[in-house]
Amino acid sequence: MLSLSSGLSTVLSSNQPSEMQQALTQMRAAAKDAKTATPPSLAGSAAQSPAMQGWRNAFDQLIAKVDQAEQQVKLGKLADAKQTAQQISVLRNENHRKYR
Repeated sequence: MLSLSSGLSTVLSSNQPSEMQQALTQMRAAAKDAKTATPPSLAGSAAQSPAMQGWRNAFDQLIAKVDQAEQQVKLGKLADAKQTAQQISVLRNENHRKYR
């Protein structure tokens, strides 16, 4: 999870496309890894329970936003990528409240 937070900070503060791209790549990898884990608040939940499905869906949404930001960086739309990173931050905060 620290990789996600660190990457998000980098994307929001950087004006270097290569640095932003690297951070987004690390964020995607961290999100995919975290998606397979079980948060402490859902320990003991069945893999197909609605709560676990919600957990995985939250990461699917996050990964989609990371992909969107990455595409924006590739197109040179750094301001748009930063705006998408803000949306990632909102998703993170919403889902931390649900699953932490």
